[in-house]
Amino acid sequence: MPASQAQLIPTKLALRRTLKAQRHGRTAAERDQVARAIAAVGLELPRLRQADCVAVYASLPEEPGTALLRAGLRELGIRVLLPVVGDDPESRRLDWAQDQGELVSAGALNLLEPPGERFGPAELGKAQVILVPALAVDTTGTRLGRGGGYYDTALTQADPHALRLALVHDQEVLDAETTPIPREPHDVEVHGAITPTRWMFFRSVQD
Repeated sequence: MPASQAQLIPTKLALRRTLKAQRHGRTAAERDQVARAIAAVGLELPRLRQADCVAVYASLPEEPGTALLRAGLRELGIRVLLPVVGDDPESRRLDWAQDQGELVSAGALNLLEPPGERFGPAELGKAQVILVPALAVDTTGTRLGRGGGYYDTALTQADPHALRLALVHDQEVLDAETTPIPREPHDVEVHGAITPTRWMFFRSVQD
């Protein structure tokens, strides 16, 4: 690994620790409020409402909640895809399954996943909008994930015209002028973000 890339790792680790600590400090009531707000904001986004297929994820307890947003998308008749972790964690492979409301703990990482038919990684290419998890995103579209590399791998299967948005808390949108997120060659950028108070775009889908 080049020295310049190696220097990014401690910076990313420190930023992840700080952001995770902030998320874990939220109360259950605060998390419920965030989930309701994220759903309300997201469901007003025209590109989301007009999509035939949206890829999202079943949120972890400390993440901005997606359950209400997913339910709202299904009520609009939109096909919702959720990631399914492959049996071999070393492969960093995400398969996909259709969200119909029911989730079970499954897979190599014991995460919540839909039961039923599984589709391969290429199924992500059917989504017009992809909502991705992130600990933070900066105003150039650089996303800070958890470091597993699953989404950077999965997004190589996305339609190049699909809109990629991170779901984050307001304070997790970082000004790239003052607090840039270190970017590595494998990092896949997002076009914007949805927060509990607004949606925003950093770049066009054509970039």
